[in-house]
Amino acid sequence: MDEKRAVFNTLYLRIACDHLHMTHLESGREATLQANPPFSNVRLLVADFSVADRLIRDAAQSLIAKRFLRLSLPPRLVIHPLERLEGGLSQVEERILLELGKGCGANKVVIHIGDRLDAAGVRAKLARPCA
Repeated sequence: MDEKRAVFNTLYLRIACDHLHMTHLESGREATLQANPPFSNVRLLVADFSVADRLIRDAAQSLIAKRFLRLSLPPRLVIHPLERLEGGLSQVEERILLELGKGCGANKVVIHIGDRLDAAGVRAKLARPCA
């Protein structure tokens, strides 16, 4: 596919206990979803993988225009966990977040811990080579 004609889909996902906020950088469209049933518990940000997976897929599908799906590149995604970060993320928690990102169709997933990112910050995170 010619990259000049390709439609980019860059997504920024902020995830907190039982809710998420996703932004499509190219269009500026946003989706905020509340989990019902919940996907978090008192120890884990993502305790129910299937509920979180369905919610993230729904958010991504609502933001990426259907008419551009055939012309677009797979989404790139930065996941920003906002809660349950005491002591950092374990390898298992990182794997859960990466799998959630891949599950919504993203070909590149980066986890960010820190301050909220603007569009330039999200793009900078995605521009870095994978570790």
